[in-house]
Amino acid sequence: MSSVQSQQEQLSQSDPSPSPNSCSSFELIDMDAGSLYEPVSPHWFYCKIIDSKETWIPFNSEDSQQLEEAYSSGKDCNGRVVPTDGGRYDVHLGERMRYAVYWDELASEVRRCTWFYKGDKDNKYVPYSESFSQVLEETYMLAVTLDEWKKKLESPNREIIILHNPKLMVHYQPVAGSDDWGSTPTEQGRPRTVKRGVENISVDIHCVNDFRSVSLNLLQTH
Repeated sequence: MSSVQSQQEQLSQSDPSPSPNSCSSFELIDMDAGSLYEPVSPHWFYCKIIDSKETWIPFNSEDSQQLEEAYSSGKDCNGRVVPTDGGRYDVHLGERMRYAVYWDELASEVRRCTWFYKGDKDNKYVPYSESFSQVLEETYMLAVTLDEWKKKLESPNREIIILHNPKLMVHYQPVAGSDDWGSTPTEQGRPRTVKRGVENISVDIHCVNDFRSVSLNLLQTH
């Protein structure tokens, strides 16, 4: 073997070309894919009965942030009380209930909201339950990270949600008259619109209107 061939062989062994199948290549791919996903920002809502219909109303930004900080503190939520609306209402975090402090009023359900839906006949977006929102978020995270869309999942009441892409997500309701023999729900009818994050729905985050209604109630009772 000549000295030139020997030197070339030594160089090729000491400085191998990176393989596309190496671990470092996979790590770079994973880092790039993961960087596309950002956790959803939650906002807190409470439910009021208006005209015999449930209506979800957002807390103002300050109250929502205080509720989120209390929720994320790592402390036990049971027995935790967070004052809201300038001290006029207390939210019992463990119960997820909102109580009036100075007057008699029906307690309102409270929810940490991240995913919403809206049908043709709905005036406002309705938040999904916290547990199912978590399922939706995990499915969305996988779709973004793996770049695999058209994800289909079934809600606890057998409704179908399909994540076509980040901008198009739909919710199909069960077809009326379907049997209860374990048949798979079908994608029929006009779907509801699904949105992720409060910033993507049309909602005014303030408490002016609610404060006015409280003031009227106080005037009428005194």
